Amino acid sequence: MMIFLREKFIAQIFMWVIAVIFVLVSVMVGPQLFSGSGGQGGVGSQDEVVLRIDGLEISRGYFEDVVDRQMQSQRNNQRFGGPTDRKEAEKNIIDGLIKQAIEGSANISEAEVEYYIRSDEKRVQQYNQFRPDVANMYKQNVRLFLSSTALRDNIQNLELVTDTEVEQAFNLEADKAKVKYIEFRHTDYNSTVNVDDAEAEAFFQENIDNYRTEEQVNVKYIEIKPIDFVTQHDVVTYYTENQSEFMSEDVVRARHILKKFPDDATDEQKAETKVAAEELLETVNAGLAAGTSFADLAKEHSEGPSNVDGGALGSSKPELPPGKYFGRGQMVKPFEEACFDILKPGEVSELVETRFGYHIINLEEKFTSTLKPFTEVETEIRDKLIQINGVDGAKEVAENLVMDVEILDYETAITLDRYKDLSLSVGETDFFPKDALSIPKIGSLFTYGGLVKELFDMEVGVTKTIETKNFNGDVSAIFVATVLGKKPPMIPEFEEVKEKVISDTGGLQEKKAKDSALAAAQELFNQYTDNESLDDLIKKFEAPEGATTTEKSVQESSLFNLNKGSSYVSGMGNSKDAMFAAFKMSVGDVRGPFQGDSAAYIIELVERVEPDLELYTTDPSQKTKRIQTLLQRKKMDVYDTWLAARIKAADIWIHEDYR
Repeated sequence: MMIFLREKFIAQIFMWVIAVIFVLVSVMVGPQLFSGSGGQGGVGSQDEVVLRIDGLEISRGYFEDVVDRQMQSQRNNQRFGGPTDRKEAEKNIIDGLIKQAIEGSANISEAEVEYYIRSDEKRVQQYNQFRPDVANMYKQNVRLFLSSTALRDNIQNLELVTDTEVEQAFNLEADKAKVKYIEFRHTDYNSTVNVDDAEAEAFFQENIDNYRTEEQVNVKYIEIKPIDFVTQHDVVTYYTENQSEFMSEDVVRARHILKKFPDDATDEQKAETKVAAEELLETVNAGLAAGTSFADLAKEHSEGPSNVDGGALGSSKPELPPGKYFGRGQMVKPFEEACFDILKPGEVSELVETRFGYHIINLEEKFTSTLKPFTEVETEIRDKLIQINGVDGAKEVAENLVMDVEILDYETAITLDRYKDLSLSVGETDFFPKDALSIPKIGSLFTYGGLVKELFDMEVGVTKTIETKNFNGDVSAIFVATVLGKKPPMIPEFEEVKEKVISDTGGLQEKKAKDSALAAAQELFNQYTDNESLDDLIKKFEAPEGATTTEKSVQESSLFNLNKGSSYVSGMGNSKDAMFAAFKMSVGDVRGPFQGDSAAYIIELVERVEPDLELYTTDPSQKTKRIQTLLQRKKMDVYDTWLAARIKAADIWIHEDYR
């Protein structure tokens, strides 16, 4: 018998996005979702609060799940081998959560979020393509963006930029160099490198922590999927018996002409805007009387972003005639009331005041709610039923199965009559480490969030049920699992990892190839004679035996600036030494070798563009655009200073486990 959705159902979205660039972490989570939705489903100690930020609470389960996922992202993007430092990851996550909590503290209304989305056609199109859960995630990110923007606007006062600073910025940008270069790529020398066991073992001992293995477990399990407890008949029945849930919203098609308030308008400025808006209303009414369309008048007179579209607001809806539509809750209240409660189709409003200014609204059409087709809501219904009925069913089976497994065994238990219709199977992972990118025989950590932590917390021989969640926070499966064995963290014997020591990224072979490339460049440069060009020097090159590339050519970079924050030479590659050397050379000079990220280089300066001070003094735009850049940079510094002070003053408590 089908169990329908109950009052206890509250749709919760486990929403977070982690972007990792080395150790930079930005965590995008709605502040109201910080507590109680941990990656372990709120089991036992997972509900324990481990971080408080001005009253916001973050649970252990949630925090550990975020850390686990960030570490996986780091491993996926890590260039060199070796384990990720978990304590560093925890610190980065805490810093990111604190920063996000402060930046998300401004009071942003639902109407402001909707207005931001609806004010741009591309954002509207993107939003309309999202599933409901992703749409909510998107709105939370918009709310955070609007909050941080509001804080920045209120905090960043005008910072003066001096003439000296502007001139220095111009000189740095206008001073350019171009080089010819001979490139000795590290990888070309891999085949020339010989690594004997003694060298490899010495390298292993010097870098021994890079080869330390994590704790490992071997697990026997049965996976019970909530989706198996929801049938097509269940979905159809729910749709039939709950059609009030699937009525489309009331929507309107409307255009408007906006007379905006100035930014941070005073009462006097608002009064002046009203006078101008009253004059505009007379102009609009006269234009309409003369046969001009409201859309054309909006294009001519409206100061809102929708003027290019004739003042149309909202987004298209496939089930309705062509045009843009919006429903209740998507516009600020006075605007919404005029469209839904006051105006009739075809009418033009008097002035409607909102916090944006004065609007003249033309209501074109109203559409009342209709029943959405089954095909449109089928997936939504199934997902709901899976999370309530399916999860309940899977939990019940799992609880019974644990007892049967303990009394009988895994293989015998799944043959019992009450489980035959579920097509259950028994699996064994074999030993895998805690930092594995996926769980052997089971799948991705993003699909089965929380499973790894639970398994490594269990004692050998213990059998229990484990609830896992996907990246949206929905329950993905219920496992009955037994830890068959554990291996402690250890440093392996050299022989076990010899091949890894030699050939892995960051290994000895790569290091020696890098040294060999630099040595080959040095050998060629040693043959350089005064006043010789790079084109002459390259004729003396002889490839070492076994090198992948036996011939070399002289290449040329693009013009590049001296950039203290980067080592990239445009058109050549990354080499800070080569970059700085170029600006100390005279045209025709040959220098080297210089080590880079992926190659060694010998360079010849072929062009130097000096700053044109006359251009700077005669062309005002040269100064103006740099003032804006420097001003923005200073404003960012002001905001960063405020943010650091605000974080320092915040009431923050961190559990001792993560300090």
